[in-house]
Amino acid sequence: MFNLSPIYYVYRVAIFRLFFIIINCLRYVQSFFLGGEECACCGRATFFIPMCRDCLEDFTYRTPFNQKCKICGKPLISEIDVCTGCRTTPLINSLDGVFALHTYRLWKKNLLFSWKTEEKRVLSPFFARAVWNKLSRLQEQKGLFEPVIIPVPPRPGKIKKKGWDQIEELCFYLKNLYGVRVCPVLKRLSVKQQKKLDRLHRMEQAKMSYSMQTERIVRRYFKQIPETVFLVDDVMTTGSTLEACARSLKAYGIKTVYAITLFIVD
Repeated sequence: MFNLSPIYYVYRVAIFRLFFIIINCLRYVQSFFLGGEECACCGRATFFIPMCRDCLEDFTYRTPFNQKCKICGKPLISEIDVCTGCRTTPLINSLDGVFALHTYRLWKKNLLFSWKTEEKRVLSPFFARAVWNKLSRLQEQKGLFEPVIIPVPPRPGKIKKKGWDQIEELCFYLKNLYGVRVCPVLKRLSVKQQKKLDRLHRMEQAKMSYSMQTERIVRRYFKQIPETVFLVDDVMTTGSTLEACARSLKAYGIKTVYAITLFIVD
């Protein structure tokens, strides 16, 4: 890859942000004349995205749970430090921490359904802002100079079939709106969906489902192997997918692997 100056990236982000503002203004006008949307959280009328301004700010900047399992990141009720699942059937060994923005409950399920299934892609940049806000706080807490994002890869053929992948698009906005370094160095081998599998079968399938890209592709993104990276995914259910990805990354030589997800199933 060519060595481009930091000024180039600053200008690129600034130009993309200007373009993004113009597009959103046009979407707002179009939505106004078409009747708008309804907030998935409170039901109030809103425009062009299914979230009102107050709920969007709440989603972006407020974490609804403070006590979480130090291993899997799931919210705790009565346990101390470690949840029951991680004590009885430990799954996560390679991940060094999981940071979820919200629990996967109530209206948040509808919000994710709107994004992934109904393909309301206008939500992508707003989810990206929430991830960026969390990433910025973690960067400050952990003293990281330049966080490296690695998206969890989609099933083979998904983009060809659906035309897009939500995590790829989320990372597109992280890169172009906020200047985050995104390195898609993982690939998924299995085409089988995991959402209908139980915990044990998820674990077994995930072990064989993810690996690093070819060395030529990896070297395009890693001139030097980074010490710390952040995996990004939409939902963590059992953690098997993130654990399998983290295992591949650590086998390649990365020392610390964290995960950031929009939602976590508790």
